[in-house]
Amino acid sequence: MATEHTKGGSAAGGTEQRWEARVRDGLAAFQAGRVEEAYAAWRSAAAIARAFEADDPRRAASRTHLALCHAASGEATKARRAFRRALQAWEAAETWVAHMSVGQRARSSGFHLRLEQKNRPSYDALARAECARLLGAGRAAALVGAAHLARNPAATLEEAQEKRAAGLSWRDADLAAIWRALAALRQEAGDGAAALEALSKAAAIERDPVHFDSERLTAVADGSAPSDLRRLEAAVYLTPVCLRRR
Repeated sequence: MATEHTKGGSAAGGTEQRWEARVRDGLAAFQAGRVEEAYAAWRSAAAIARAFEADDPRRAASRTHLALCHAASGEATKARRAFRRALQAWEAAETWVAHMSVGQRARSSGFHLRLEQKNRPSYDALARAECARLLGAGRAAALVGAAHLARNPAATLEEAQEKRAAGLSWRDADLAAIWRALAALRQEAGDGAAALEALSKAAAIERDPVHFDSERLTAVADGSAPSDLRRLEAAVYLTPVCLRRR
């Protein structure tokens, strides 16, 4: 049976809270354009994350944060290396997800609870598959951040949008920016029809977007006890999607 990925009881909980607090500090600074301040906060968070398991998705998130700062500072060589390491960390986190504790999910009725208990292996497999898709949405943030450095940015962005849609929703607010970037690339390639289709998809999202960000993380937590799902959500929701031009 899978167990929660925790170390040291309450001490581990404090470490997790400190990591999240520093990540949120970095997010606020990064979104305000204070890249050096964001880098300092995210370096602190990355140091805290060393207390987590080597394949914990929050370590992948921290690597992505630092890579985004290198890209924002115009340090292409450092950014390429950092994004490569970030993507490797997201890949390593697949093992973490495969062994994560999924817990009890049925809430609506005693019937559904009994059904889940009776079919636990099947329910757990479905839950882990869903979590694997959520992990892919986190990896997509690293792909988007690195797209301007890729040999084929369109292919990179296409992979990212597929992972975001599968792991979160086709209405993910960040997908609108990805579709608009793809529209521009397709227009440059001379494919006007594909560009118009991408713009149409972006507009559909913008009419009714869903935000998967730090505010959503706060809302879904709602005082709940630490869990592997919450740790995974923290890694994904606290990793921004940031597009840059070539």
